[in-house]
Amino acid sequence: MRHPQIVVYETDGYLAAQVGDLARENGWIVRESRRPETCAAFLSEARPALLLLKLERQLIDELTLLAHLNATVPDCPVIAFSDVKLENAAQRTNLAGLVYDLGARYIMFPPLTRHVIEDIVTGLMEATIQRLQLICSTIS
Repeated sequence: MRHPQIVVYETDGYLAAQVGDLARENGWIVRESRRPETCAAFLSEARPALLLLKLERQLIDELTLLAHLNATVPDCPVIAFSDVKLENAAQRTNLAGLVYDLGARYIMFPPLTRHVIEDIVTGLMEATIQRLQLICSTIS
């Protein structure tokens, strides 16, 4: 695996900015999309090592992308980030259950700090890269 890829779907560029320095330091490529069609193309073109998916108020585009990824590349880890601070635990539980059912590995709610985002992305990227290297070595 030459350059592991992180695909980021969001409308404001916040997550991509949070992981940009980390990606450069580790030789990872960040492919950012603000349109569902572009993100779906990124997911189809190359096998991403990780998808960062920002859930916004409409949710339909994000949930459709999540279902698409789970159907086509089910072993790609997904971190869903809620852009909306939900008022009560029942709303957070319902949203978390839905995204878990569609294939997300984690869901994070505000506040979203850079250190937390970097820690979880680093851990998942390292685990994914190790798993793919192991698969490649057993095939060779």
